Amino acid sequence: MKEKESINMLDSILGARLSWHFANGWVFEPAIVGPDIVEYTLTAGPHAGRHAIQHFYYQRVAPGVETTVWYEESGALVHITWYLESQTVHRFAALPAWLAEDMTVYRGDNQDPAFIAKIRKLSSQQQDWPRHILNDDGYFRVI
Repeated sequence: MKEKESINMLDSILGARLSWHFANGWVFEPAIVGPDIVEYTLTAGPHAGRHAIQHFYYQRVAPGVETTVWYEESGALVHITWYLESQTVHRFAALPAWLAEDMTVYRGDNQDPAFIAKIRKLSSQQQDWPRHILNDDGYFRVI
């Protein structure tokens, strides 16, 4: 029996620098997972050009399975389950209705005060409900 080969197997998602992909064309590269933040740049997808630093909550739920969850400035809630051995992920996200309607408004940098002001204005003037649910799978590779 041939041993299973593991390339760039991670002990933890924490400290990783990734190229992170979802089936619907979203590509985050790089995505850098720190001890309590994720920093990412969206290079492809509905709001390509977005850069963000998100503070997250982390939990190791089993050997090789970890979760991160964060609340974005738009009001979006994002939960990622990381499967380290297979280098796959499951995303569950709940996006405000106004953001799901036109994700191009999310292009920008959440470290820029003008961008934050724009998003706060949109969220105060637009419909939050019904939430748009993303419930999908993807993969990552270490870069």
